[in-house]
Amino acid sequence: MIKIFLLIVSGFICTQFIQKQVIHILKESGRIRQNYKGERIPDSMGIALVFSMGVAIGFDTLFGWIENRQVFTVFFPSAFMGFAGLVDDVLGNSYSKGFKGHINSLLKGKLTTGGVKAIAGFITSFFVSLQISSNPYYIVIDTFLISLTSNLINLLDTRPGRAVKGYMIFLFLPMFSGRLTGIHYISLGVLAAYLPLDLKAEGMLGDTGANFIGMMLGIGLAISVQDFVLKLIIFIIVMFLNVASERYSFSRIIERNPVLRFIDNLGRL
Repeated sequence: MIKIFLLIVSGFICTQFIQKQVIHILKESGRIRQNYKGERIPDSMGIALVFSMGVAIGFDTLFGWIENRQVFTVFFPSAFMGFAGLVDDVLGNSYSKGFKGHINSLLKGKLTTGGVKAIAGFITSFFVSLQISSNPYYIVIDTFLISLTSNLINLLDTRPGRAVKGYMIFLFLPMFSGRLTGIHYISLGVLAAYLPLDLKAEGMLGDTGANFIGMMLGIGLAISVQDFVLKLIIFIIVMFLNVASERYSFSRIIERNPVLRFIDNLGRL
């Protein structure tokens, strides 16, 4: 328990310092974008999460709290997807949204940055799945589970705090499996430090942050849930939510449900 506590604290402390510097850099470089209220705030705050995680992991590895295998299986793939998200933040546009939009663009012979990100996410998920299991059935399920979970967190990132809350709720199940990696505990500290800033709409995760924590969540679910039936159920739920997002607005569904609306508005100014 002490080790878990220290992992969480290390992530929290690193983020408290680093995110302030990142906000300054983003403002100076003009990385400002309108949020859903039309307010202009720093975008791509996911950069702060990636750097904070990296520093905390480096520190904790010195004490032997983090295994090198976790770094290669969890952090590096997630950081890579964060970079893919950053490319989409900087070079992407809003003309093609969701899987349907990217597929339609591909059919027209046009490759969008979002399409590149989706392809990169699937390939990354496949290689991570090969590291997690040698069972072909698990590899297939884990590949789709990881890539779809990454996309789901991205879909939730339309209101302050929603993506981070979604991450924490979905990570609730693996926490009781006893198989959650030390890196995921660090992420809880990182996001606990970042969440107030997001809730106050002082910065946006951007695709950089949403893809980073989405990939990390997907990998966490794939590693910690070993029962095939339970893994399949979680995969079906995640796939259903991805498909439903093409037809229905998550914001409208949340607004109409008292429980979901309460959770969504919790802590938001």
